[in-house]
Amino acid sequence: MKILVVDDHALFRAGLRLLLASMESGAAVYEAATLREATAAVAAHPDLAVCLLDLTLARERGHEALTAFKAAAPDVAVVIVSATSDLATVRACIDAGAMSFVPKSMPPETLTRALRRVLAGQIYLPQEVLNTIALAHELPALSPRQVDVLRGLARALPTKAIARELRLSEYTVKEYICGLFEALDVHNRTEAVITASRLGLLDLPRPC
Repeated sequence: MKILVVDDHALFRAGLRLLLASMESGAAVYEAATLREATAAVAAHPDLAVCLLDLTLARERGHEALTAFKAAAPDVAVVIVSATSDLATVRACIDAGAMSFVPKSMPPETLTRALRRVLAGQIYLPQEVLNTIALAHELPALSPRQVDVLRGLARALPTKAIARELRLSEYTVKEYICGLFEALDVHNRTEAVITASRLGLLDLPRPC
Protein backbone atom coordinates (compact mmCIF):
# COMPACT_ATOMS: atom_id res chain seq x y z
CA MET A 1 0.00 0.00 0.00
CA LYS A 2 1.27 3.45 -0.92
CA ILE A 3 0.50 6.48 1.26
CA LEU A 4 1.34 10.12 0.61
CA VAL A 5 1.85 12.56 3.49
CA VAL A 6 1.47 16.23 2.50
CA ASP A 7 2.51 18.70 5.20
CA ASP A 8 4.97 21.59 5.18
CA HIS A 9 6.39 20.68 8.60
CA ALA A 10 9.14 18.06 8.31
CA LEU A 11 8.86 17.07 11.96
CA PHE A 12 5.16 16.36 11.65
CA ARG A 13 5.74 14.34 8.48
CA ALA A 14 8.36 12.28 10.32
CA GLY A 15 5.90 11.58 13.12
CA LEU A 16 3.25 10.44 10.68
CA ARG A 17 5.78 8.23 8.90
CA LEU A 18 6.55 6.44 12.19
CA LEU A 19 2.85 6.06 12.96
CA LEU A 20 2.10 4.66 9.53
CA ALA A 21 5.04 2.26 9.73
CA SER A 22 3.71 0.88 13.01
CA MET A 23 0.23 0.57 11.54
CA GLU A 24 1.11 -0.99 8.18
CA SER A 25 4.50 -2.69 8.16
CA GLY A 26 4.50 -3.08 4.39
CA ALA A 27 3.29 0.43 3.55
CA ALA A 28 5.39 2.67 1.32
CA VAL A 29 5.17 6.22 2.65
CA TYR A 30 6.00 9.21 0.46
CA GLU A 31 6.28 12.81 1.59
CA ALA A 32 5.54 16.22 0.07
CA ALA A 33 5.87 19.67 1.55
CA THR A 34 3.93 21.53 -1.15
CA LEU A 35 0.99 20.90 -3.44
CA ARG A 36 3.35 20.89 -6.39
CA GLU A 37 5.43 18.14 -4.80
CA ALA A 38 2.23 16.26 -4.00
CA THR A 39 1.01 16.28 -7.60
CA ALA A 40 4.46 15.17 -8.75
CA ALA A 41 4.25 12.24 -6.33
CA VAL A 42 0.84 11.33 -7.74
CA ALA A 43 2.27 11.34 -11.26
CA ALA A 44 5.19 9.14 -10.17
CA HIS A 45 2.97 6.77 -8.18
CA PRO A 46 -0.44 6.46 -9.84
CA ASP A 47 -1.32 3.56 -7.53
CA LEU A 48 -1.33 5.71 -4.36
CA ALA A 49 -4.08 4.56 -2.01
CA VAL A 50 -4.35 7.38 0.51
CA CYS A 51 -3.17 10.95 0.99
CA LEU A 52 -2.89 12.57 4.41
CA LEU A 53 -3.30 16.24 3.60
CA ASP A 54 -2.69 19.29 5.78
CA LEU A 55 -4.86 22.32 4.94
CA THR A 56 -2.28 24.99 5.76
CA LEU A 57 0.44 24.48 3.20
CA ALA A 58 2.78 27.36 2.42
CA ARG A 59 1.01 28.48 -0.76
CA GLU A 60 -2.41 26.90 -0.35
CA ARG A 61 -5.02 27.69 2.28
CA GLY A 62 -8.12 25.94 3.48
CA HIS A 63 -10.02 23.48 1.35
CA GLU A 64 -8.45 25.02 -1.78
CA ALA A 65 -5.53 22.64 -1.24
CA LEU A 66 -7.94 19.71 -1.16
CA THR A 67 -9.78 20.87 -4.28
CA ALA A 68 -6.51 21.25 -6.18
CA PHE A 69 -5.26 17.85 -5.05
CA LYS A 70 -8.51 16.07 -5.94
CA ALA A 71 -8.37 17.64 -9.39
CA ALA A 72 -4.92 16.09 -9.88
CA ALA A 73 -5.72 12.77 -8.17
CA PRO A 74 -9.48 12.11 -8.15
CA ASP A 75 -9.06 8.42 -7.29
CA VAL A 76 -6.85 8.89 -4.21
CA ALA A 77 -8.69 8.79 -0.89
CA VAL A 78 -7.90 11.92 1.13
CA VAL A 79 -7.73 12.20 4.89
CA ILE A 80 -7.53 15.79 6.10
CA VAL A 81 -5.18 16.27 9.06
CA SER A 82 -5.65 19.83 10.24
CA ALA A 83 -5.11 22.15 13.19
CA THR A 84 -8.42 23.80 12.26
CA SER A 85 -11.64 21.89 12.87
CA ASP A 86 -14.45 24.46 12.76
CA LEU A 87 -17.76 23.44 11.28
CA ALA A 88 -17.41 25.46 8.07
CA THR A 89 -14.00 23.92 7.30
CA VAL A 90 -15.15 20.36 8.00
CA ARG A 91 -18.21 20.82 5.80
CA ALA A 92 -16.20 22.33 2.96
CA CYS A 93 -13.68 19.48 3.02
CA ILE A 94 -16.27 16.71 3.04
CA ASP A 95 -18.18 18.47 0.26
CA ALA A 96 -14.92 18.70 -1.73
CA GLY A 97 -14.36 14.95 -1.52
CA ALA A 98 -12.38 14.23 1.65
CA MET A 99 -13.04 10.79 3.16
CA SER A 100 -12.07 11.81 6.68
CA PHE A 101 -11.19 14.84 8.79
CA VAL A 102 -8.83 14.36 11.75
CA PRO A 103 -7.85 17.35 13.94
CA LYS A 104 -4.17 17.42 14.86
CA SER A 105 -5.20 17.60 18.50
CA MET A 106 -6.53 14.04 18.36
CA PRO A 107 -4.49 11.06 19.66
CA PRO A 108 -2.58 8.83 17.17
CA GLU A 109 -5.09 5.99 17.43
CA THR A 110 -7.76 8.27 15.95
CA LEU A 111 -5.75 8.63 12.76
CA THR A 112 -5.15 4.88 12.70
CA ARG A 113 -8.89 4.29 12.98
CA ALA A 114 -9.56 6.85 10.25
CA LEU A 115 -7.12 5.20 7.85
CA ARG A 116 -8.58 1.76 8.38
CA ARG A 117 -12.10 3.02 7.76
CA VAL A 118 -11.08 5.02 4.69
CA LEU A 119 -9.20 2.06 3.22
CA ALA A 120 -12.42 0.10 3.63
CA GLY A 121 -14.16 2.74 1.52
CA GLN A 122 -15.97 4.48 4.36
CA ILE A 123 -16.13 8.12 5.39
CA TYR A 124 -14.89 8.54 8.96
CA LEU A 125 -15.25 11.50 11.31
CA PRO A 126 -13.95 11.36 14.91
CA GLN A 127 -16.39 12.01 17.74
CA GLU A 128 -14.91 15.49 18.32
CA VAL A 129 -15.79 16.45 14.75
CA LEU A 130 -19.22 14.82 14.97
CA ASN A 131 -19.91 16.88 18.09
CA THR A 132 -19.04 20.03 16.14
CA ILE A 133 -21.40 19.06 13.36
CA ALA A 134 -24.13 18.17 15.84
CA LEU A 135 -24.06 21.73 17.14
CA ALA A 136 -25.43 22.82 13.77
CA HIS A 137 -28.78 21.32 14.72
CA GLU A 138 -28.85 23.57 17.78
CA LEU A 139 -28.01 26.77 15.95
CA PRO A 140 -30.65 29.48 16.08
CA ALA A 141 -32.02 30.64 12.76
CA LEU A 142 -30.51 34.09 12.29
CA SER A 143 -31.29 36.48 9.48
CA PRO A 144 -28.45 37.88 7.34
CA ARG A 145 -28.78 41.24 9.12
CA GLN A 146 -28.63 39.59 12.52
CA VAL A 147 -25.43 37.86 11.48
CA ASP A 148 -24.02 41.21 10.34
CA VAL A 149 -24.89 42.80 13.69
CA LEU A 150 -23.47 39.81 15.58
CA ARG A 151 -20.16 40.18 13.78
CA GLY A 152 -20.17 43.83 14.70
CA LEU A 153 -20.62 42.87 18.35
CA ALA A 154 -17.74 40.41 18.01
CA ARG A 155 -15.55 43.31 16.89
CA ALA A 156 -16.65 45.27 19.99
CA LEU A 157 -18.27 47.97 17.86
CA PRO A 158 -20.74 50.31 19.61
CA THR A 159 -24.31 50.43 18.38
CA LYS A 160 -23.75 53.71 16.53
CA ALA A 161 -20.75 52.29 14.63
CA ILE A 162 -22.66 49.15 13.65
CA ALA A 163 -25.57 51.28 12.45
CA ARG A 164 -23.24 53.46 10.39
CA GLU A 165 -21.43 50.47 8.87
CA LEU A 166 -24.65 48.67 7.95
CA ARG A 167 -26.48 51.86 6.95
CA LEU A 168 -29.22 51.23 9.47
CA SER A 169 -30.76 53.39 12.17
CA GLU A 170 -29.53 52.92 15.73
CA TYR A 171 -33.06 51.93 16.71
CA THR A 172 -33.06 49.13 14.12
CA VAL A 173 -29.67 47.86 15.30
CA LYS A 174 -30.91 47.83 18.90
CA GLU A 175 -33.89 45.77 17.76
CA TYR A 176 -31.54 43.30 16.06
CA ILE A 177 -29.42 43.09 19.22
CA CYS A 178 -32.48 42.36 21.35
CA GLY A 179 -33.45 39.64 18.87
CA LEU A 180 -29.96 38.16 19.08
CA PHE A 181 -30.09 38.08 22.87
CA GLU A 182 -33.40 36.20 22.69
CA ALA A 183 -32.22 33.77 19.99
CA LEU A 184 -28.97 32.98 21.83
CA ASP A 185 -30.62 33.00 25.28
CA VAL A 186 -28.14 35.53 26.67
CA HIS A 187 -28.39 38.81 28.56
CA ASN A 188 -25.58 41.01 27.28
CA ARG A 189 -23.15 41.57 24.42
CA THR A 190 -20.29 39.63 25.99
CA GLU A 191 -22.44 36.55 26.52
CA ALA A 192 -23.75 36.87 22.97
CA VAL A 193 -20.25 36.86 21.46
CA ILE A 194 -19.05 33.98 23.67
CA THR A 195 -22.11 31.87 22.84
CA ALA A 196 -21.89 32.66 19.13
CA SER A 197 -18.23 31.69 19.12
CA ARG A 198 -18.92 28.41 20.91
CA LEU A 199 -21.65 27.53 18.41
CA GLY A 200 -19.45 28.43 15.45
CA LEU A 201 -21.80 31.18 14.30
CA LEU A 202 -18.91 33.57 13.67
CA ASP A 203 -17.20 31.01 11.40
CA LEU A 204 -20.14 30.05 9.23
CA PRO A 205 -20.69 31.67 5.82
CA ARG A 206 -23.17 34.53 5.88
CA PRO A 207 -26.66 33.09 5.30
CA CYS A 208 -28.59 34.07 2.18
